[in-house]
Amino acid sequence: MQAFPTTVAYDWRDLGNAPESVVLRQPMERGRPKQRRTNSDVRIEIDLTCYFDTRAQATAFETWYFVNINAGQDSFTIVNPWTNTTVVARVVGGQLGPLVALNRTLESTKRALKIEYWRSTW
Repeated sequence: MQAFPTTVAYDWRDLGNAPESVVLRQPMERGRPKQRRTNSDVRIEIDLTCYFDTRAQATAFETWYFVNINAGQDSFTIVNPWTNTTVVARVVGGQLGPLVALNRTLESTKRALKIEYWRSTW
């Protein structure tokens, strides 16, 4: 299995972590709404903004994305920045954000993407 490139930096200020609910809530005519668990695992999305200091780094990341993980279809391992544990993740919907220039020479760039992994909640 492929690993997320270690040369890619991401900033803590751009990190987001959103777990999906594993509870189904049903309103009742009277009284409190009923709630029941629907899944044993929860899907967690992490928003990442990757920073590249050179064009070569950005190109290497695109090559990893398109070739090694099949344009975002395949899973890969990454160290979860929130828990510092290795998780098996994939790019949500295979969507890779636009490459945005950070300076006039187009050397420094950034790119946003969302990754998802599953965590056991039992």
